[in-house]
This record gives sequence, structure tokens and C-alpha cells, in this order.
Amino acid sequence: MTRSVALFTLPMLMLAAGLNAVMDKLQFHYDKSVFAPLKSHQQWLDPRLSWRNKWHNGDPAQGEAFPLSSTSFVGFTDAWHFAKSLWIDCILIAIIAPFTALVRRRWWQWLLVFLGAKILYGLVFELFFAWLLAR
Repeated sequence: MTRSVALFTLPMLMLAAGLNAVMDKLQFHYDKSVFAPLKSHQQWLDPRLSWRNKWHNGDPAQGEAFPLSSTSFVGFTDAWHFAKSLWIDCILIAIIAPFTALVRRRWWQWLLVFLGAKILYGLVFELFFAWLLAR
């Protein structure tokens, strides 16, 4: 692995760790976080409220707020899912980056590899979340 790839992979992992901390702080310590004073953004930041953003009128019985708002585009509905989406991106980039030094491809081919990995991740998540782990 070249030095430049390592210098790219490590910051991606560090950013992923920071995003994981954001997710945990929002989920478990919202009231004692830097996010709590941002009252005008509470509907986006506070998981006790923000989960409703993916549903039409905040009601799961009424369906999604917009197409794929509860699956592929959930990262646009609230801060926790936005951080999770970026976290997944950072992890996937950190995994893929070393291969760019080993296998010569054009940038758009690596972008397709990234998108394929992200889609696969989402499909496997949905398989477990909605089917295998549901009662």
C-alpha cells in the first residue's frame, strides 16, 4: 500500500469514529450534548422527535414522507441517519482505498465499486432489519 493511500484511509477511519460519536451522543445523551441548545433544529437533531421525519405527517401508517425516505434516502430525514450514512461512506472508502493502489481503474469505475458496495450494504441491512430480525 502506498503512503498516499494510507494517508487517505486513516483520516476516513478517524472521521468514521467521529461520526459514530455523533450518533451515540444524539441517541443516548442528547440532552447533555452540544446539540441540545439548538432548539430551532430539534426536529432534525433529537431522535425522540426526528424519527417521525421519514413518515408522512410523522405517522408510519400514512407511509413514507417521500419515496424511499425510510430506506435508501433515510439519511436525508434526520441527523442520526445522516451521520450513519456518512459513517458507512467513510468505512467503505477506507476499505476500497487500498485496492486503488493495487488495481488500476478509472475514477468512475471506483465510484461504481463504491456505489455497488453501498447498495449491497443497504440490501443486506434491509434483509436483516425488515425480514430476518422482525417478528
